[in-house]
Amino acid sequence: MKKILMATSLLFLVLSACQSAQPPSQQAQASGAAPSAQAPNVQSSGNLCDNPYVPAVEGATWTSNVHSELGDDTQIDTVTDAGSDAFLVETVVRDLDYVITWTCIPEGLLWLQTDGGMFSAIFQVEGSTSTWETVSYSGVSVPKDIQPGDTWSSFEQLNVTDSTGSRSYDIGIDFHAVGMESVTVPAGTFNAMRIDLTMSWTSQYGEVSVPISDWFAAGVGLVKSSSGSTLLELVSYSIP
Repeated sequence: MKKILMATSLLFLVLSACQSAQPPSQQAQASGAAPSAQAPNVQSSGNLCDNPYVPAVEGATWTSNVHSELGDDTQIDTVTDAGSDAFLVETVVRDLDYVITWTCIPEGLLWLQTDGGMFSAIFQVEGSTSTWETVSYSGVSVPKDIQPGDTWSSFEQLNVTDSTGSRSYDIGIDFHAVGMESVTVPAGTFNAMRIDLTMSWTSQYGEVSVPISDWFAAGVGLVKSSSGSTLLELVSYSIP
């Protein structure tokens, strides 16, 4: 259960591949001032993985502090493979080490659990093996263009096979773009899009829902994430 609490609250840290170790070219307004409500304009390109809030560049890496009831941790995420229609992000935090597949579609980016993904890692029992397969998926996790007030959703059905048999799991996420806010974290001050979401995990054992608030800075990625008593803050980021 401790692993589940940590992993779900850090769900969207795997998003942020970053542009540079330098401070962002546009600083957010000081705390207390009203930052611009304008989201960045999106220019279309032939690369489906191009997204202002998720710079998917191979070799990009970022480091974040994670504060929770379990203590303080450091999380490191790295884009290990990037193509024109998909990319992989490896995440290492405490005793979790997993790889997430991102599928790129015309509408935006979709976060998928494949063999070796986050849930495979947190539910893995020492000495056992399991296979996690995506059976179906729909929707989008990070749209190509996000404006304040937008709502959207994503869905994924997983099939898990291990020594005890096969089981089905559903992951549904509802998103709401709240708007632009000024956010200060160890990596700097950013004008970031706040996205509130609720992730629902449904299985034969019932349903568990987790509310999360994320802040994304264009050209940087996820700079802050909050879920219950868990807080994630970006410390540094770089790109080759």
